[in-house]
Amino acid sequence: MIGTIAVSDAAPKKRIAVLYFEDHSRFDSPTGCGCVPTFIGNIISTKKRWDLEAGFAKMLNRKLVETNVYEPVSKDELLDAMALMTLSRQNLKKLDQAQRATLAKHLNADVIVVGDIREFNQERLRTNASRTLREGGREAQRGSTSASYLAPVILRGSLHRATVRLNMKFYNASGSPVAEPRISASRDHSYAGTKFASLEASVTEEGTNLSFGQTRDSQRKNPRPIVKPTELNEIQFASTEYDRTLFGVVTNEALIKVVLALRDSVGPNFITPWEPKTTTPKEGQETPTMASGEPVKGKIQYVDNEHPDKIYVNIGSSKRIAINQEFAVYTKGNPVRDLDTGEILTYVPKQIGLMAVSEILNDKVSIFRVIETTEPLKIGDAVREITPDPDAPAESDSESSSAEEEQ
Repeated sequence: MIGTIAVSDAAPKKRIAVLYFEDHSRFDSPTGCGCVPTFIGNIISTKKRWDLEAGFAKMLNRKLVETNVYEPVSKDELLDAMALMTLSRQNLKKLDQAQRATLAKHLNADVIVVGDIREFNQERLRTNASRTLREGGREAQRGSTSASYLAPVILRGSLHRATVRLNMKFYNASGSPVAEPRISASRDHSYAGTKFASLEASVTEEGTNLSFGQTRDSQRKNPRPIVKPTELNEIQFASTEYDRTLFGVVTNEALIKVVLALRDSVGPNFITPWEPKTTTPKEGQETPTMASGEPVKGKIQYVDNEHPDKIYVNIGSSKRIAINQEFAVYTKGNPVRDLDTGEILTYVPKQIGLMAVSEILNDKVSIFRVIETTEPLKIGDAVREITPDPDAPAESDSESSSAEEEQ
């Protein structure tokens, strides 16, 4: 068993400062969510509740927390730093590189993020048709009331499309621009249904639904996203209920893309909570290890004496590794000599530790953290990906064999 020495439980998180979002979508209006025509809003005096600029920043910070890799700078921290620099909200939008660097230093931020909301819109195309169906036989046609009834047949069809477009800017701790990704997300919600008396059949992109009488949307097999303006006006932006709207679905998709853009631009590489953590290759599809025929290998290139938990290894994003992925460390063990000449032919590898990926710097280099070691790690030690042993017996098999031995 390999002994354990000083280790850290997790990689340090990158601190992300979301300074602001500017709204140029022209979506805002005097009415709640902006979905009801202005003249109606003026009549009913609905207060505006959808503050897109504050809401987008709040939702992006929420996504950063969910990664467990990024740590968003809090609103209080940002306000304190602004006070130190005597900055107003409007000043934040006019910072030069030196001021951004100073602000990043006050915030202890690795990355500064600003956003521009270019489009935030929901379009609707709806058609309705209805007719009255008379049921009954000849007796009904002659005026008999015993076998005749009237029932409305209502045909409904609708299509809603929500779109969000963002222009983002990322700056590093020195205030220099890193990337300016353009993000867009769009989602359609279609509905086609027929209602005859109390029986309703509907088809959406989520599937089919058949119901009798009044059925609440929350009770449906496939709940529909909220799209009605009157319902949207009762919902607070960035709330849990907002996530159930078509607007909310698209907003979350756009902000997930922002997080992915951060990962691609400033690192580290990691599997987000919105991606499958383990993927099973499809039939005929090879994984990187399968394709190469062996595990990913590399060597320790540098050991930081001031920060011994930072080990630089020549394995980068080109090997498709992930944050927290574990690797074994080997050093030269006993020599293997030629029996006749005494020449050293090779060395028997000796495992001396375990490390995990802490930060992926680029396609060729990553920083690893120590999990456990039996002796100090040094430059030149071999690093090898830990893969399951296909010949190892399954746990259930081991347990069953142990049980048989006890009997």
